[in-house]
Amino acid sequence: MIKIYYRGSCGSSRRAFSWFEKYNINVQKQQISKITRDDLVKLLQHSDEGLKDIVKRPGKSSSEVRNALKYMELLSFSEALDFLLSHTCVLQTPITMDKHNHLIGYNEDEIRKFLPREYRHHRL
Repeated sequence: MIKIYYRGSCGSSRRAFSWFEKYNINVQKQQISKITRDDLVKLLQHSDEGLKDIVKRPGKSSSEVRNALKYMELLSFSEALDFLLSHTCVLQTPITMDKHNHLIGYNEDEIRKFLPREYRHHRL
C-alpha cells in the first residue's frame, strides 16, 4: 500500500493525489501531523543526506521553520526525531512511501517508481 503524508495547504500534495488518481492507484492519505516514528526512521534509512532530505529548505521557509531547523542542529538524532514528530511543520510534503520506495515532495518523473513495473514499460 502506498502511503502519502500530506499537508492540506500543499499544492505538491494535491498534484501527487491527482497523479495517483490519473493512474487509478489507491493510496492511503495521512496528514503529516500523523507521521509515525517508524516511518521517519524508514525514510532516513533510505535517504542520502539524512534529516536534510526530509526537512524544508531554510531559504524558502518562514522564520518559525528556520528557527526550528537551527534548533534541531543542537539535538541528538533521537531528540531530533522526537522534535520532528511534535513539529511536523518542518517536514517537506508530500512524503510518498511504500514498502520499497519513497519520494519527498512531488516530482513528475520520480513518482513513476510507484507504478507497477509492467505499466512503466508498456504504457508510458
